[in-house]
Amino acid sequence: MTDVRDDRTGVRDTSTACLCDHCGLAVPAGLVEPEAEHQFCCHGCRAVYESLHACGLERYYELAAKEAAERESRPATVTHRRFEHLDRPEFLTKHVRLADDGRRSVELRIDGIHCGACVWLLEAMPRIVAGLVSVRINMTRCSAIIDWDPSRIALSAIAQRFDTLGYQLLPLADANSRERDRQIDRVWLVRIGVSAAIASNGMAIAFALYGSLFSSMAPTFRFFFQWIAVGLALLSLVFPGRIFFRNAIAAIRTRTPHMDLPVATGLFGAVLAGIINTIIGRGSIYCESATMLVFLLLVGRFVQYRQQRKARQEVELITSLVPAIARRREADGSVAEVPIDALLKGDMVEVPAGETVPCDGWLRRSSARFDCSILTGESRPNLLLDGDPVYAGTRPLDRPIEMMVEVAGAETRAGRLLAMVAEAATRRPPIVELADRMAGWFLLTVLATAGFTLWWWWSLGAEEAVARMVALLVVTCPCALGLATPLAVVASIGKAARKGVLVKGGDILERLSRAGTIVLDKTGTLTEGRVAVTGADGDEAILRMAAAIERSSAHPIAKAIADAFGPNGPGTQPMPPVTEIIEHGGRGIEGIVTTPMGDCRMLIGSERFLVEQGIPIVGWVRESAARAALRAESPVLIAAQGELRAVVSVGDPIRPEAASTIRRLRAGGWALAMASGDHPAVATAVGQAVGLSAKEIEGGCTPEMKLAFVRNSRLRGPVVMVGDGVNDLAAMAAADVGIAVRNGAQSALHVADACLAAGGLLPLVRLLEGARRTMHTIRVNLAVSVAYNVLGGILAFMGLVNPLVAAILMPISGLTVVALALAMPKFELNDEPGVAQTTDGDAFTGQPAIAATVVARQTNR
Repeated sequence: MTDVRDDRTGVRDTSTACLCDHCGLAVPAGLVEPEAEHQFCCHGCRAVYESLHACGLERYYELAAKEAAERESRPATVTHRRFEHLDRPEFLTKHVRLADDGRRSVELRIDGIHCGACVWLLEAMPRIVAGLVSVRINMTRCSAIIDWDPSRIALSAIAQRFDTLGYQLLPLADANSRERDRQIDRVWLVRIGVSAAIASNGMAIAFALYGSLFSSMAPTFRFFFQWIAVGLALLSLVFPGRIFFRNAIAAIRTRTPHMDLPVATGLFGAVLAGIINTIIGRGSIYCESATMLVFLLLVGRFVQYRQQRKARQEVELITSLVPAIARRREADGSVAEVPIDALLKGDMVEVPAGETVPCDGWLRRSSARFDCSILTGESRPNLLLDGDPVYAGTRPLDRPIEMMVEVAGAETRAGRLLAMVAEAATRRPPIVELADRMAGWFLLTVLATAGFTLWWWWSLGAEEAVARMVALLVVTCPCALGLATPLAVVASIGKAARKGVLVKGGDILERLSRAGTIVLDKTGTLTEGRVAVTGADGDEAILRMAAAIERSSAHPIAKAIADAFGPNGPGTQPMPPVTEIIEHGGRGIEGIVTTPMGDCRMLIGSERFLVEQGIPIVGWVRESAARAALRAESPVLIAAQGELRAVVSVGDPIRPEAASTIRRLRAGGWALAMASGDHPAVATAVGQAVGLSAKEIEGGCTPEMKLAFVRNSRLRGPVVMVGDGVNDLAAMAAADVGIAVRNGAQSALHVADACLAAGGLLPLVRLLEGARRTMHTIRVNLAVSVAYNVLGGILAFMGLVNPLVAAILMPISGLTVVALALAMPKFELNDEPGVAQTTDGDAFTGQPAIAATVVARQTNR
């Protein structure tokens, strides 16, 4: 916190930047207490700060300071709710698990986690809350597993303690489904652990047997080691490896080719050959290769299962977009927390400022500015008046509101939107791996070739014919074919993650390898998704005086002006003191700024507001405002002492690299379109600024219209939807591939098939290029695997490879595929010169800082 005191009086100097002791944000002028030792930007931060120090948890600030540079500061949210719904019998039955010792356990979603310091703080809660046994935080899912003693404390009381620290607990999926997931995890881990133990022991036995080729070993010991190896191989096939045989039998019954068919055949053939050679006392036994192959394949299957389960769980998290609890006003005037299922048409509901509306209804006896981006995607707040419709999922920004319920739950507009997401996700056709499509033909070819080998060489004797057939079966074991696709996919996903691109599955890379149509959202995708100053015309001193007044307002435009020209903006001069601030809702703000020349009365707001205050609009101001309107920006006029002195343009800045990304995508053969929820004029201005034509731009799109747009059969497939907001969810789920950009809504990250974790849009180009290279690597791997099997099969047929050599060559093919999979896929891109990936700069010109756009004007204008 910046703390400057007058040397003579010891009183805090409020003309300098004053930062909140908890979150580090600027403290509004109206909340600064000159005599107080600590300052806070809101009552929530004050409550959390006092709670932490009262409980002896001050180390939170030490940990948070280490991560402050990598996270966005935000004020704490303390709701002061009672969380009575967490103690209801219906909630406890559905969500809570009972332990043998009487303790209870529940997993809840937790809002407000930002960094590692938050995790440390929450997991330290059992030290200060009697009856709370343990807290385990999962930052990936934003969830907490809480164990507590119900005889000492209620779950609602625990939630209240969390709330005093700025964290809110919300329900997740039922406990039974989570327990089933844990049981399945245990089964998989037992399989992998047993197969790993068998494989390691099998390889140890194999080293002993291969060592006997170079030095003598007593026949008794060799015979003993061979049967031990056979026994281990049989155990591997019967217990952990039986899943492959079960899938192979199912594939035969359903007449559906599957990669497990040749895998099961190869494993069975290798072990059978080992048993025969052990009985006759000649040749290799191949069992160590079979046990190692079972282990590697099981690991790959477990990773695939976890990815599928994670996708299902992330869809469940989307339901948290709409709160499960509402504050209903009862007949006696009191307010009770009730589940949204208990709401009836005509009920009155209170929604505090900043919280999410739980139902659809009508605004009553109040007005407020709402964040409606969940449904419209608009970056600017909407002013709603008494009687206007209010939808679930939106948020009042500047004041609490009261509303009358129309519908709740699944019948709300947000509920129907989530239903469309689920339906679109289930309609997506499954992608069958290329290796699976080859499995049927491969198996028939190998079996037919083995039979032909036995028949053709029978004339040389049964022993020679069987040896060549066994060598052929072993050397053509499809381990390389089975590893070709998953290894390349895993390697590519890892390389993509290191380049700031998170991909949820190999099928996503397959879809993106072909050029189709990319549908781009505007707000947060082509633009930065925030209100910011994009240009200014006026004297810098006047702009700093305006910023001093705007610091006391919570309006998004006021915050943008305060950030651009305030303590963190250009210049190092201290902010002047401000008095008599009056905010005119929806129109502007006024106040008196104390300067060395005396007090200066200033008016800041729209053209209409200044005209109402009797300020004449001069020509240069009209010209500047007109230029801002052409760029789909909002002009903010600033007057001092009754005379217009500056114009500030406020809008959603376009990403500096957006235009170059559009050019790269066109060069890659992709068709482009933009679907935005903003006004068509705003969408057109932004689209044309980045290089899109008028026919490629769709403005005023609701979530339903975006869904219909991506389902348009005239679009060249595959269709890729790139967005960041909740209003893009249905379209992202219905598209062949949904991609979420950085800093998007949490729910968009859950629905998306890929996430651009790195800043800017260039990671999108990296993803598309990397997907193309990955599919090329898979085809190369498959070609190498097939070529190896064909060559090995020919050599085995000709008798140039005996069973022992075949057993040595079999893993070499797998190692070759591994080397290619790790080396070939690349997500690197030669970035276009002059294009930065930062988001600092002017919206349309890409200039490095807003100070460069400030044009000094003399007061005589």
